[in-house]
Amino acid sequence: MPMVSRGTGSLSVAEAERLFQGPMASLAPLTLAAGGDDFLRDRVVAAFRAGAMHEGSELLRLEGDSIGGEAMAEALGTISLFATARRIWIREAAKLAKPVEEVLLAWAGGAGDGARVLVTTARAVADLKTLQNLAAAGTTVTCEATAAESRRWAERLLEAAGLKLPSQAVEVLLGRAPSLLALSQEIDKLAVHAGPDGKMPASALDALAAARGGGSTERWAEAVLAGDLERARKEAAILDAEGIAGTGSLWAIAERALNALDPPPYAAWQRSGTRGSGLNAAAARRALDAVYRADRALKRGEIPDGELRDFVEQAIAGGTNG
Repeated sequence: MPMVSRGTGSLSVAEAERLFQGPMASLAPLTLAAGGDDFLRDRVVAAFRAGAMHEGSELLRLEGDSIGGEAMAEALGTISLFATARRIWIREAAKLAKPVEEVLLAWAGGAGDGARVLVTTARAVADLKTLQNLAAAGTTVTCEATAAESRRWAERLLEAAGLKLPSQAVEVLLGRAPSLLALSQEIDKLAVHAGPDGKMPASALDALAAARGGGSTERWAEAVLAGDLERARKEAAILDAEGIAGTGSLWAIAERALNALDPPPYAAWQRSGTRGSGLNAAAARRALDAVYRADRALKRGEIPDGELRDFVEQAIAGGTNG
């Protein structure tokens, strides 16, 4: 499983979750959860929140791109009258200003009294000096999963859901899920069909096996960005039939466009096989614009989730302005 480094030792993410859910005294003053796997970062944050709730600590969420050095110092040194301790979650460490970094490092290098800080980022530690400095000052949780780790997470999630699947069904699950988040969603879908003993009816397993060659948001995104509207619509039809939401498809477009515009910051996607699809800068910006407009329209209730793919296909492959 992804590892947590603390001093000269290391812990599994499962153990890190248990630590975060426990008393504040068991935590390092500063923890950095870094890596592109949203599922793993979300679990770390959820455990941090749960621990705060259990022990009655105050929980403060800060945004890395908006907090200043003085505000950071005040947050570290101030505790509510209604709590005995404070946990602070800083979202997106890659955007921390230098004064904030300096305050955090100085605090972590001291006693670290009164608070525990969790800083998260989708970037790899090696990408930025700021992240390397934070990692050196505290505990580092690497939120990336290899194929072997994904298999172990699948087994753990199935056990937590009380599901009993034959090994070949687990392989199908892993084959169709592009991420651990997607894997957890697939397991949630299967749990609906399980019997009291956790076993799956033959019909559900047959449907799962049939999906081995099913739809792919990755293939859909590649077709859209290549301007192949016919291929994109065929892939979208399969995704619709499988009940895969349109929001995940938006991300498949966005990550390719972002990677085309700014490869170094998105090196983690390159390592996982995601490329910029040969996009030039102008095409990448048009693709991002289409994604942003689709996302805004969804949030405003102007289009339903089921029409997001159609919107983006027309805006990019269809050559319209939406």
